[in-house]
Amino acid sequence: MRFKGTLVLVVAAAAVGAWLYFYEVRGKEGRERAKEAEGRLWQLEDKDVAAIALLSPDGRIEARRQEKEGWRITLPRALDADGAELDRLARSAATLGRGETVEADAADLGRFGLQPPASGVELTSSDGKKYRVDFGSGNPAGSFTYAVRAGETTVFQVPAAAAESFRVELDDLRDRTLLAFDQAEAVELELVSPKGRIAVAKDGEDRWWFEGVEKREAGGPDVRGILNALSLGKIHEFSDLGVEEYANPGLGRPFIEARVQHGPDGKSARLLIGTEQSKLRAAAASVTLPRAADGVYLARDLSRPDPFFVGQELVDKLLKSPDEIRDKALASFQRWEADTILLWNSKGAFEFHKSGGEWYLGGERKRAKWDAVNGILDALGSPVLRWIDRPQAPAAYGLDRPPVRAVVKKGGTVLADVSLGSAAPDGLHARAAGDPSVKVADPEGLDWLDRKREDYVETPAEPETAKE
Repeated sequence: MRFKGTLVLVVAAAAVGAWLYFYEVRGKEGRERAKEAEGRLWQLEDKDVAAIALLSPDGRIEARRQEKEGWRITLPRALDADGAELDRLARSAATLGRGETVEADAADLGRFGLQPPASGVELTSSDGKKYRVDFGSGNPAGSFTYAVRAGETTVFQVPAAAAESFRVELDDLRDRTLLAFDQAEAVELELVSPKGRIAVAKDGEDRWWFEGVEKREAGGPDVRGILNALSLGKIHEFSDLGVEEYANPGLGRPFIEARVQHGPDGKSARLLIGTEQSKLRAAAASVTLPRAADGVYLARDLSRPDPFFVGQELVDKLLKSPDEIRDKALASFQRWEADTILLWNSKGAFEFHKSGGEWYLGGERKRAKWDAVNGILDALGSPVLRWIDRPQAPAAYGLDRPPVRAVVKKGGTVLADVSLGSAAPDGLHARAAGDPSVKVADPEGLDWLDRKREDYVETPAEPETAKE
C-alpha cells in the first residue's frame, strides 16, 4: 500500500511539474509572442519578404530578392544591391510596431502630413500580398511619427527613428563592394602602378613568391594588406555618368591596375583606377560632371559596366613598389616548427635540440637559456636593410668562408640556412641559402649569433645550504 501511495505522489508531482513547465515556460514564451504580435503592424516574417519599395516625393526605389543572387535593385534601374542593408530594412519593415492610435477615422489625413505622405514603405510577400504604410509629420515632441496603412484612415504613431530609417537615398542601397573575391582563395596578384609592376603567386604553404624571379619571396603580411584593400575596400561614391561620357577617363591606360586570380576555377577580378576627379573633362558640352575633388579617382571593376570613384586611402595602399612588399626577413621560416639549431661562430660550434618544449645544448643535455634561443631565432628573422640582387662572387662579401653560419631544421628538413659575412658600409653582408641575392643586415640584434657557450647554457641553481 505504501508503494502505491508513493507512486500516486510521484505521478501527481510529475503532472504538476509538466503543467508548470508548459504553462510557466512554454506558455510564457507563447504569451510573449502573442503580446509582441499584438503590437505589430502586420503579421509577416522578414524571410517571407520578396520585394521592398521605399517611397518618397522624389520617386520609388524598389529591390527584389533573387533566388540565388540575393537582393537586387530593380527601380529606378537595375543595380547591384547591398544585401545586408536590404535585409535590415526588410526585417525592420516586417516587424514594425504600431503605437498609440491618434484618430480612428481621420477625415483629413493632410493634418498629419499624410496627404500626400512624406515617405512610406511597401512590402511584397512571397505569396504576392502587398503591405504598405505611409509616414507623415512628427508629433509635437518629435519622438513619434504619424502613420497610416494604405487604404485606411486610422492614424497611429510609430517611433520617429523607425520611420526615419526608411528614408534612404538610392546610393545608400547600392553595393559598395570594390572587387568581389574571397581573399583566402587568391592565388595570384598583379599590380601595375607608377611604382612598378608587382606579380606574385602563392604556393601550397601559403607563401607568396615573385613571378619571373628565382627564389624571391614576397612578404605575406604585405601581400595580404593589398588583398585586404581590394576585397574589403568600399566604393567612395558612384558615378552617374558612363565611361564614354568622360573625355579623359584614364581607364585605357590606367593610373593603377590590379588583377587577382582566385578560386578553384581560376577566376580573375580586375580593378582599373584612372583620372583624378578634379582633372576629369566632359566628352560633350551637354554632359554635367560631378563635383570636382582631389584625392578621388574614377575607377572600374571590369565585371561591371558602370564606373565609380575610389578614395586616396585606397590608392595609397596600392601604390607599392616591388621592394616595399618584398619579404624583409633575413630568413623566412615558422619558428615554432624548429626543433634543431646548428650554429658555427667565432667561439665554436653549437647544436641545440628541442625536447618537451625545452631547448638543450647538444649531447650534453644542458638546458639552454630560453632568451638565448629566442635571440638566435629573432636574429635570423630580423629585417634586412637592403638587397644586392646582382651580387659578385661570394668572396667579395666574406661569404666564401663565413665567420657565422646558422642552420634551423625541423627533423631532417632545413628551414633556414643563413651565413653572415663581412661588414658593408651600412650593415653586414649576409646570405640565406636558396636566395641568389646578398642581403645587407642590420648588425644590431645579430649578436646572439656570435656568443660563447656560457651565454647559451643555463647556470645550475646553487644548492640550498642546510640550516643549522
